[in-house]
Amino acid sequence: MDTLRICKQCRQPLPENAPEGLCPSCLAKIALGSEPAAPKTRIAPDPAELTPHFPQLEILELLGMGGMGMVYKARQPRLDRIVALKILPMDSAPHPSFAERFNREAKALAKLNHPGIVNIYDFGQAGQYYYFVMEYVDGMNLRQLLNNQPVNSRQALELVVQICTALQYAHDEGVVHRDIKPENILITRKGQVKIADFGLAKLLGAAPDTALTMSKAAMGTLNYMAPEQRENAQGVDHRADIYSLGVVFYEMLTGEVPMGRFEAPSKRVQVDVRLDEVVLRALEREPDRRYQHVSEIKTGVETITSTTPTAPVTPLAPPTRGGRESMAPGHTRPTTNTESSFSRTAIVGACFVPLSIIAAIAILAMAPPSIPTGAVALWQQEFRMGFGGVGLAAAFVTTILGWLAVGQIRQSAGTIHGTWLALFDGLLFPLLALDYGICFFVFQCGIALHFWTQDYDPTASAILIISSLVAWPVVDWLIIRAVWRATNKKGGNP
Repeated sequence: MDTLRICKQCRQPLPENAPEGLCPSCLAKIALGSEPAAPKTRIAPDPAELTPHFPQLEILELLGMGGMGMVYKARQPRLDRIVALKILPMDSAPHPSFAERFNREAKALAKLNHPGIVNIYDFGQAGQYYYFVMEYVDGMNLRQLLNNQPVNSRQALELVVQICTALQYAHDEGVVHRDIKPENILITRKGQVKIADFGLAKLLGAAPDTALTMSKAAMGTLNYMAPEQRENAQGVDHRADIYSLGVVFYEMLTGEVPMGRFEAPSKRVQVDVRLDEVVLRALEREPDRRYQHVSEIKTGVETITSTTPTAPVTPLAPPTRGGRESMAPGHTRPTTNTESSFSRTAIVGACFVPLSIIAAIAILAMAPPSIPTGAVALWQQEFRMGFGGVGLAAAFVTTILGWLAVGQIRQSAGTIHGTWLALFDGLLFPLLALDYGICFFVFQCGIALHFWTQDYDPTASAILIISSLVAWPVVDWLIIRAVWRATNKKGGNP
């Protein structure tokens, strides 16, 4: 006898293979960010309404609001510093154990002292409001950055390393974030990552006596939750953060959130194929098959970056207004401290060009004015053949290294530049051979013309010479332009 499955949200019978234990209707509402069971619409208090409750602060403006509460920009006159005031949702306070849990969890969060985590300066209850006074981050969040302009792979790797460092510190302190997403990853003007809202997901919904609905647990963050967190938001460990970080990592690289059956990052965009293993392992559905520590992700990323030359980072555009959490809207995007790297292979290939030129000069210098005889002639012939072979070998090496450099630049996803020198190396010998062929063809045409007419025609000879001098530069330019366009279209970085 089959067991009847019902929807966790509306308690209606479920169709077969219903995802996450929800019917299609409820799943759609959650994905759209709706709260069907919300008793009322949350309205942020005006700063003037909060002033009597916070005499120690000058509340300046509302920065944003979300599932974790409302954030205001404020000033502490006594310390003359700008802070962020976070007020927790009012609907979380009525639970009998909330006050005790708030003090217990807030003390644990306040002990997190790390440059990659938004610091908590103070917490408490003022009238009906439970609040945190936190570090004000002058910058933007990752969501604003992604919406404004896609980050390149090098920037994504640097951000992930910083996130891993902060997450590992928190996990070592026994704190699990439970809500890693772009909105909670803040970035200062100097490119420093700071993670916000550490542990608030647990504080607002993890106590056994709290009736946590699915809509509240997944409001706006369902796509970033680990599979086990969607089933039991209370019983997850630090590996849920690892999965969420994998989602954020995938989104930074591809611009898309991994859902259902998704391809490896390198199948979606041009990134280092070694990143596939790191991202996909972080996104394993079974916690035991994932990385067991965030530091392992950091090690994997640093191994890749240490063996891949760095690339210049383009300054990021300013964010739009309306940011979340403790950040100031309207500032420019941060830039990361990355030095550019020129293709070493292309440089080595170019070093062989002078050898070819020296060999060619030596051959011309040894050319006798007349046909020599005897031992001198034999010695000159061997010398020219030797230098000719060296020059030819050097030219071939230059060509091979040039095309190897082009391939490396295309596969680097922007981390190596120097396409122009690589193409110079790769096309130098083929174009010289082509130019020689053109000139030889024109020369043979002149001989044939002279043989055909049985007379020397200066005009016809001049036309042939001018034609050859015009033909080979035009042909070279057309070939170089076509190869340049094709190379850059496929990912070359000048």
